[in-house]
Amino acid sequence: ALYHARYARPLKDHLVAALEPLLPLAARMPRLSNAALANPLARLLLAKAGLVEIPALSAIDLAARLAGLGVATATPEVLARLAPAERERAVLLVQDAFTRHFEAALVVDACALLIALGFKPWLVPYRPNGKPLHVHGFLARFAAVARSNAGLLRSLARSGVPLVGLDPSMTLTYRSEYAQALSGDDLPRVHLLQEWLATQLDRIAPRPVGATLRLLPHCTERTNAPGAVRDWQAVFTHLGLRLDVPAAGCCGMAGTYGHEARNRATSEAIYGLSWARHVADAPGGTLLADGYSCRSQAKLVDGVRLRHPVQALLDHIRTSAAGAAPFHPERAAASAQ
Repeated sequence: ALYHARYARPLKDHLVAALEPLLPLAARMPRLSNAALANPLARLLLAKAGLVEIPALSAIDLAARLAGLGVATATPEVLARLAPAERERAVLLVQDAFTRHFEAALVVDACALLIALGFKPWLVPYRPNGKPLHVHGFLARFAAVARSNAGLLRSLARSGVPLVGLDPSMTLTYRSEYAQALSGDDLPRVHLLQEWLATQLDRIAPRPVGATLRLLPHCTERTNAPGAVRDWQAVFTHLGLRLDVPAAGCCGMAGTYGHEARNRATSEAIYGLSWARHVADAPGGTLLADGYSCRSQAKLVDGVRLRHPVQALLDHIRTSAAGAAPFHPERAAASAQ
C-alpha cells in the first residue's frame, strides 16, 4: 500500500480487486462467461495483464437448488420472527466469493449436511469479503468493505443465530484482517463450520463406523486456527469416520498468488514439495481438502478433484441412512465428478 501510494499499480492488481464485485454479474450467465474466458484471445490478454489459469464459473442454478432444500436468505427481520425452537436449530451460512461462484455445489452440499444433522440453515446475502483487496494492499478500500460487511453480519448476529463459513482463508479474515482494519470494533464471531459443529455433537446422532479418510487443511487454518483441524477430527469421529491429518506444507496456490503469471512456476514447485506426493499416494476419494485454493491447485496440476470434508460427511450419512453397502470413498469421488 505504501509503495503504490507513489508508484502505479499493475493492471492485474486492479483485476483482482474487481473480482468479488464482478463475479455475481458474470454468474448471471455462467456458460457465456466461461466461453468468453476460455477463448484463446481472452486468455492471452489476461496473461499479458499478469493472470493465468482462471477457473470456470459453476453452471448450476444455486438459487433453485437451495430452494429445493428449503434454504432461504436470512434477513434481520425474518430471524427476529423465529420461534425459540426454530432459533435453536438455525445456523447462518456466510458465503464467500470463491465457493459460491466456482463451487456452488459445495454450498448446496453444506446446507444438505446441516439439514441431515437436524439443523435449519439460512443463507447470508452475498457480500464481498475483501480478502483480495487486503492481499494486494488496497487497504482503504478493504476497510470500507470490512465496515459494510461487518455491519450486515452484526445485524444478523443480534438474533443469536450462529454464523459459520466454509472456506478457512475467507472465514478467518473476519477475525484477523477485519479486527486490524476496524480495531476490533464489536466484530461478530464467524465460526469455521467444523468449529461450530464440534460444539453441537451432543445434539447430533452418531453414525455407523465407516472409512478412514485423510485431510490436508488450508495452511492459514493450520497456523491461525490449529484447534479447528482437531474439530474436523472430532466431528468425523462422532459420525463414524476416522480422519487422519498428514504433515504437509502449503499447496502453493495461496489465494490469487498461484494465478499470477509471474508466480505460476513457483506455485507449482511449492505444490510439488508435499501436496503432489499426498495426492498421488491417496486412494481415490480418500483425500480431502477444505481450502478452495487447495482444491483448485490439485485439480489444475494433477487433474484430481479433492472433496471438501462436508461432502465426505454427507456421502457417509446418506449411505448409512439408506442402509446401503459400506461407504466407498472412490465411488463417491467418481459420482461427484
